[in-house]
Amino acid sequence: MELLEVLDENGFPTGEKLDKDIIHKEGIYHREVALVLLNNKGQILLQKRASTKKIEPNKWAWHGGHVIAGETCINAIIRETKEELGLTLFENQIKLLVELKRDKLPNRQYTTAYYAICNLSIDDFDIQKEELSEIKWFDLKEFKNMIYNESPDMMFHNNENTQKIIEALDNIVKSC
Repeated sequence: MELLEVLDENGFPTGEKLDKDIIHKEGIYHREVALVLLNNKGQILLQKRASTKKIEPNKWAWHGGHVIAGETCINAIIRETKEELGLTLFENQIKLLVELKRDKLPNRQYTTAYYAICNLSIDDFDIQKEELSEIKWFDLKEFKNMIYNESPDMMFHNNENTQKIIEALDNIVKSC
């Protein structure tokens, strides 16, 4: 059982904690985190979700997960990164990218998206096979084309929240 903190429609904790499956089934607001890993070549690391995932199996996505009740967002992304990629990040390596609200049933959430610079090769990661089947560095242009062309292999679609992430990434890549 994975307990998540219930949020109200404005993103504030209600004090209630519920199992993740109940939260998703009932469309209750909760907190998630995302991490975009970029390298010095301007590429983005995407992960292919395992075929056994309940939500969006076999789709490319950036890294992320749920914030467990009692956990901070930054600690959640550090934990998720270690579990899923075998990568230890420290708080000072992680920068805020954007904060988002998703109000679409059944998965209504507030997401804090971060980014970090990582120049490891694919072979340097130790992926969690229960969660991921593959990881790959994508050129930012290729990633954007997948989004804009509504690639069936991509978890995320061309919507307002994805546009906010792309705009933030463009600004980061331009400043590097």
